[in-house]
Amino acid sequence: MRWIDAVTARPRSLAYWARICFGVAVLATACHALASIALPFGWDHGIMASVGSSYVDGGLPYVDSWDMKGPVSYLPYAVAELLFGRTMWGVRIFDLVIIGAGCFAFYRLVAALTDRATGIGAGFAFYFWIAAGGWFFTATPEVWATVITIIAFAPILAGRGAPSLRRVILAGLLVGCVGLVKPVYWSFGIVPLLAIALTPGLALTRRTSLTIATGLSAALPVALTIAYFALRGGFWQALEVHLLYSLKSYGALDTGTNPLIGFAAFFSRPTIALMLPFLALGAWNLRGRPAVLWPIAGWITANFLAVILQGKFYYYHWVPLYPALLLLAVIGVAGLLRDQSEKRTSGFIAVAASLAFFAQVCALPFYDVAKAGYYLGLKRAPDLYYNSYSFLPGGITEEQNYNAADELAAARYIAASSAPDEGLFVWGNNATLAYLADRPNPTRFTFEMPLSLDGPYRPGYRAEAMAGLTADPPAFVVVGINWRTSEPRADTLEAFPQFAAFLEANYSFDRSFGAIDIYRRNSR
Repeated sequence: MRWIDAVTARPRSLAYWARICFGVAVLATACHALASIALPFGWDHGIMASVGSSYVDGGLPYVDSWDMKGPVSYLPYAVAELLFGRTMWGVRIFDLVIIGAGCFAFYRLVAALTDRATGIGAGFAFYFWIAAGGWFFTATPEVWATVITIIAFAPILAGRGAPSLRRVILAGLLVGCVGLVKPVYWSFGIVPLLAIALTPGLALTRRTSLTIATGLSAALPVALTIAYFALRGGFWQALEVHLLYSLKSYGALDTGTNPLIGFAAFFSRPTIALMLPFLALGAWNLRGRPAVLWPIAGWITANFLAVILQGKFYYYHWVPLYPALLLLAVIGVAGLLRDQSEKRTSGFIAVAASLAFFAQVCALPFYDVAKAGYYLGLKRAPDLYYNSYSFLPGGITEEQNYNAADELAAARYIAASSAPDEGLFVWGNNATLAYLADRPNPTRFTFEMPLSLDGPYRPGYRAEAMAGLTADPPAFVVVGINWRTSEPRADTLEAFPQFAAFLEANYSFDRSFGAIDIYRRNSR
């Protein structure tokens, strides 16, 4: 560990303890990474995996499977399915690769702005902060978009001189890709533009050429994606589902969250509240480097704008903000540690705050490790393990509880009770079981929301769904959890009378798995 001994202004005794901390961090991360492979799908995972299968099967999202996220969102799920099949653990392995790349890029960035030891600590901090989101909010496009931004901006922010053409092209390409996860993420393009504008000593022609290169490279992934969907006849469906539906139906959905309350809830989180003084200190330490400070400020501002535009203030909407906040806070902590030779109190505050942060972000990941060790290692009871993972959003009754074990059991039952070419339709937020059962859907509707959420597209979507169901009745129909409300399943069916009548006339109740009711076609 020669890099620890080389850290200036630190007694050798600290190098010894740094080695111990490094070893513990490596072991803890390895344990969590191994345990995370067993984490199940949440309902969003099932939706995105189902839509990702459209790529694998030679089809298209939006045309052959319905969801609102951008076309890049589903690629990791498609790659995981190609490599590992329709499994829960395959996506988790791919997620570890992506997060590992993000941690390494973040370590390089922090090390360039502080020192190598601090960079390594920051890499571990980023890993566990993402893991602290828990099974339901990890392995998601927002997390992967966060990693993309780190890889995009680290070479620019870490460089001592003017941004090179190669670096701004890379940043532009990745910003274009992250905007294909969600269009609001194109706001992150402000980061390389600020770095170009604020780098001292650049000629106007050079600034102009770098700015143009950034814009053109950001536009390239978008242009290629539009061309791909247009050539395959899916452009208008992509435009409708990804953009127009989001604006006219989902965007108009009132979650009852006041923006001020949403921001207050975020800044009152213990991890964020702990960071606030160190954010200010980090900004102060960077006051002499505007080409670094202001792009980081732009990074933060762009994410605030993305959260506001989405208007829901959900937990995962804040995740892309993590690296910018952590970067500033770590720079603030590093500044205190540099001052410890003169003011021992500064070093104590920095170490205590760092330990408090790690204690908070490691609590849930280590709990997941303990559950995996207990249920899978000691008891060898995978069904009990998956039964311990459920999601009960506020306002939803036990009848509407998403449970990973129920999803898996229902998928196994349907797969064992039907032939591969016999269909399955899901009325609910249970795309996970449909994905794992691997039975054809006679419609493109992956889950129930577009058929239940009021808006200008619902009548047409319902007519389309009924046409598919009547033309090719599936062997099984699943009536599961409603995507948002606490309404009983009977009420959600009554809200779509044509489907309720179709179900009553052609299907009989078979059995239930928790909140999942399975109906079998009468003609079977």
